[in-house]
Amino acid sequence: MSHLQDKSEILRESANILHSRGLYPAVAHSAYYSCYQLMKHIWLYSLCKTENELENRNGNSTRIGSHEFLINQITNFIKNSGRKECLNHYRDFNKKVVRLKSIRRIADYDNTLFDSNKSSESITLSNNIIPILKKY
Repeated sequence: MSHLQDKSEILRESANILHSRGLYPAVAHSAYYSCYQLMKHIWLYSLCKTENELENRNGNSTRIGSHEFLINQITNFIKNSGRKECLNHYRDFNKKVVRLKSIRRIADYDNTLFDSNKSSESITLSNNIIPILKKY
């Protein structure tokens, strides 16, 4: 198990603990980064890329952020993997990770109430994304 996989599991468990304690905004952050750690694991170990390549985004001069870049790369990898059900995984992953990222952004930055429902949605999304990522 890589350190990223271990961190992912710790963050997943943290999201559940935070939710049970009513610390809802922190749940979205932990749930999202649990998935992000697995995306980074895929980048390094399945795509055989480096940390430097991720930081430099392969010389990409567009204004796409590093998270969007990684999400796009993992989405394309899943879609083009040729594995059984990869097109279903690709669609499911893409839709859910975009939603989870949006919820995390709201929890971290917006001046709005972040309640139990949004917290639960974060955990559900993460729990649906992680099994997909573990297949790749």
